[in-house]
Amino acid sequence: MTTTPPAQPSEQLSPQAQRLLDAQVAWLIARVSGDELEASIRRETDELLEIGSRITFAELVDVEAVKSAARALFTLVPPSTAASTLVEMAADVAYEGPGRPFTLADVLDRENVERIADEVLGSADLVGTALDDLTRSPLVAGLASRFVTKIVTDVMASNRAMAEKIPGVGGLVGFGAGAAGKMAGKVVGAADKQLEAVLGDTAAKGAAFAMRRLNKIIVEILKDPTTRSAVLEVFDLYAVQDVPPLSDTFERDDIHRVAALIQDIVIAGAPTAPVLAVLDALVDGFFECYGEHPVTTLVTDLGLERDVLVEHGLACGRRGVAAVLASGDLERVLRARLAEFYASPEVASILA
Repeated sequence: MTTTPPAQPSEQLSPQAQRLLDAQVAWLIARVSGDELEASIRRETDELLEIGSRITFAELVDVEAVKSAARALFTLVPPSTAASTLVEMAADVAYEGPGRPFTLADVLDRENVERIADEVLGSADLVGTALDDLTRSPLVAGLASRFVTKIVTDVMASNRAMAEKIPGVGGLVGFGAGAAGKMAGKVVGAADKQLEAVLGDTAAKGAAFAMRRLNKIIVEILKDPTTRSAVLEVFDLYAVQDVPPLSDTFERDDIHRVAALIQDIVIAGAPTAPVLAVLDALVDGFFECYGEHPVTTLVTDLGLERDVLVEHGLACGRRGVAAVLASGDLERVLRARLAEFYASPEVASILA
């Protein structure tokens, strides 16, 4: 038994309703075709801005609905196929570079470098507190101890090497080392080796002390007025040099691996309770700032003036409308939606 498909709305129209439908579809398509498109976009932009000047964000959307949508984006987007594709694309772009030479000064103003230096150097005490807190880790303290020991022994070795080059002094140093070697019963390690061993034992016993001393040195360097000048001098040195592309230093797979690692970190962290709590707080903060203000207040604060909106609306609209016009989809959708109206009993009674 063959089932007859239900009649489409356009098939139920009277000849008069069909002519009205054809006329309205043609009129709407004309409004977005050719030169009429620009006039339509300008007109609709003005209408939307006028409406937005009277409606607040709180009236337009519910804060809880925005939170729910934001949470869904943070949960669903990071592990998505599209996100992975975009991460790989971004890794390729970072690897290949912008395609033309540029210097550090092209993207970073010296004034901002000064501000960054002031902020970092002005937080020396905070840095010191954070470093001191690391002394609770025996491994970190041990590393700091070995670092200090290495510096001291290297300095001692360097001083001895220089002394040995001075006529007369070299012989004394050699005599002292030889005597110490004989007294030690020809034990491998001479005077400097013995010193290194003593320092190593001392540092091993006082690893926390060594790290605190190292931290103090770092803080003192940060507080030194010449450090700021040194930072700016380094910036000035490299600011006029071309920034080499990552391809000069790394392999493409290296960049992809790091990009994938960053994505994995975001995937793991984005849906966690602390991150979502911060996200909710940001939404609440946004509504505290703009919730009771007209929508156009935010548009203005973003620097999006009417002419800018029209310009970009035209740039995007022309191509998009041309595509759906050429495919016939715009006419098909308009006809299908309006046919339901013209096939309704209300219109039928008017046209009867």
